Amino acid sequence: MKFKSLIAVILSLAAILFVLAFTLDWMGRPETLAPVGQPSSAAAEDAAKGADSPSGDVEASTAPSAKQSGPDDAKSSQLEGTSDKVEATRPSWNPQPTQTDERLELPEDPEKTASAMPSAEPRKPALSKAPKPGAAEGKLTKGFPKEAMPLPSSTTIERSSVEAQSSLVMVGVQGRSKQSVEEVLAFYEAHFKDLQWLASTSTDADGSTRLQAGFGQDTATVTLHQLPTGLTEINAAGVFKVED
Repeated sequence: MKFKSLIAVILSLAAILFVLAFTLDWMGRPETLAPVGQPSSAAAEDAAKGADSPSGDVEASTAPSAKQSGPDDAKSSQLEGTSDKVEATRPSWNPQPTQTDERLELPEDPEKTASAMPSAEPRKPALSKAPKPGAAEGKLTKGFPKEAMPLPSSTTIERSSVEAQSSLVMVGVQGRSKQSVEEVLAFYEAHFKDLQWLASTSTDADGSTRLQAGFGQDTATVTLHQLPTGLTEINAAGVFKVED
């Protein structure tokens, strides 16, 4: 009996020593890392907690990532990168006013420095003195001012008149010429050109040619009409101011 009890005690002590050695050996070993692709124990615990919580997946999916960036962030970063390189440019037309010491100064005598217009020849008066008033048939009245209102050659006088009113003299003549309308018109145009008058030509409704000329208070009107006989009818009238 004593021998069996001794063996049992020895076996019990050996078992206790084996268990104690195994425990000490396990506690002294370092924690092994989980292989790639398998979660560690801490990650597994977090995943388990997220699975137990109903809102864990939603929060994890909706939480913004620090590494993600939108188009606005890309634009802002691009502008920040190029802001240092942008330089202000000035338009080519240079809006800045030029500062100069030059000033416009009037000449001491403007009349001497101003460009003078070429002096035109003074116009001679059409009448230097007033003729005697009167009227005549078939001829020119006595004192008729032919220098102011001439007649072309080969002209038959039908009637003429001269009237005076203050410093104005009014004359009129009617006749027929063997020259054509163009020839008579050229005759009067040359006459008014010598007087340095302004002249204009127009055509009346009956086909007559009207020539009007004048300067200042001096005016004249000549109407030409081609007759069936081939003659040119002349009706001339004028108003002239006498320059004493």
